[in-house]
This record gives sequence, C-alpha cells and structure tokens, in this order.
Amino acid sequence: MTVRGSRLLAAVAVTGVLLAAPAATAAADTNQPQPIDRWKFAQAAGSPLSSPDEGSAHAAAVLGNGASVSPEEPLLPAPGFLRLDGATGYAEAAAASLHADRSFTLTAWANSSDPTRDMTVLSQGTGTTSSVALRWHYLGVDPYGGGPMGEWQATVADSDSPTAARTTVAHTANISVLENWTHLAVVYDADASRLTLYVDGQRENQSCEPDASGCTPHVSSAPSVRPFDAGAGLEFGRARTDGAWGEYFAGSLDDVWVHQGVLSETRIAQLADYNVELGTPG
Repeated sequence: MTVRGSRLLAAVAVTGVLLAAPAATAAADTNQPQPIDRWKFAQAAGSPLSSPDEGSAHAAAVLGNGASVSPEEPLLPAPGFLRLDGATGYAEAAAASLHADRSFTLTAWANSSDPTRDMTVLSQGTGTTSSVALRWHYLGVDPYGGGPMGEWQATVADSDSPTAARTTVAHTANISVLENWTHLAVVYDADASRLTLYVDGQRENQSCEPDASGCTPHVSSAPSVRPFDAGAGLEFGRARTDGAWGEYFAGSLDDVWVHQGVLSETRIAQLADYNVELGTPG
C-alpha cells in the first residue's frame, strides 16, 4: 500500500512499505472558507455505530452494513480510516450541512482495493439521483502494465431527475489506483459556474492549440451547471442513480472535509500533503 503523488516529502522505502516521518500539524489559514464538516474516522462508537464530525456541524457519520472503522493507518498522519466492503458498505452523515447549489469544496483520501468497476467516494442526494458525486470511472485493463485503468471524475446534476443536465470533469493522469492512497478534491465555484477536480493536489491543465492535429486535451476543469440543493447529508462510498443506491466503494476512505466555499489551490495542496496533519479550526 502506498501514497500517490509528488508530496512524499519525508518517506523512505523499507521492505516495500513507505514509512512517513512524524507528522507536523499546520495552522489554519483564516483567509480560507472554514470547514463545516471533517471526519477523521479515527474511532466509532455508540448504537448505531458512528464516527464523530470535528466540524461545526457535528454531523456524525453513521456506519451501515459492510462498513467499519480501523483505528490504525501508518501511511497517513492521523490514525484510523473507514473500511468499505464494496458490496453493501457505506456511511451516512444525514446532518451534514452542505448546500451543493452554492460554492463548495469536498476533499478526501481514497484507497481502492478493487478498482475494476465504477465506484463512488462521496455523494449527496437520497432521491432519484446524486446532486454531486466524486467517483472512480473504470476504463479497462492497461495494455502495457496489465493493471486496472481508469480516471477520477466529479459529476454534478442540476435537478433530481433521470433527465437532469450534468457536468462531468475527469482527471486522467491516474492509470491504476490499486492499493494506493490518493487525495481527491472537487471544487464548485458558483460565481464562476465552474467545476474543478484535483488529484493529489493538482488539476490537469493540458490544453491543445486550435490547429493542433492529434492532440488530446486533458483539463480537469469546465463550465458547469448549477447543482441542485439536495438538502442536508453526505454519503460515503455510494451514490444514487435512478432512485437506487449503487457504485459501492471497495477499499478505504479517510480525512473527509466539507467546506462551503472555494478553497485555494495552495490550501488544497496542503490537504494533499500526507506528511502534515492540518488542525480543525473551531
């Protein structure tokens, strides 16, 4: 199991395992939107089994069947993570206060144990369709390495309807995510009507000249429809499609943040640095 990206600032390889140096704690940037929710998944208790929210909303994530919290994770600065079985496992924070029709930023660490099908990391909406979904889209077998090939996607819908208009942005720099911790961030800017996806702190911005033949653009940002406000709640490890739950995530999720506003690229890069644990403002 490894951590993806270029931010392995203080790690060494020992028998195939990356060992991080002791994590530092960074101070919060008061010029940034403050988080309304943060789940570290360091523990779960109570009945039903729930993991606490360190944000101002205090919306505990209730674990469903096939979900558990593991108290240990040596590759990320904070202990604990949410483990999902890919069949029925999910968690739900029904009181999370995200409004998807306003500017927002969702971030999470994801580690897939079986990226050979479409899977959802985070979503909002319990009706016909999800208002927003952060997901892995499986594309097939890598013809060179033989591993699973795909891309991370962020999708928003403008209404709770099977015929809703949608905007999807993709980050195509990731070929295989098998047993790799990957940091994901989706940003919706309501003022600019734009959706952007960051993977390991980076957005894709490889464009093509108008007269460039054979060039394929790779840009993980696009003009966007305004997502519908699905009301309170956030889903971990599943999405809503045609009125049914699906795309159950197989693997682990960790350190999920919800901001009602647009985070800067600098702040997103800080969240993607696994050597540093950011404190929760409040």
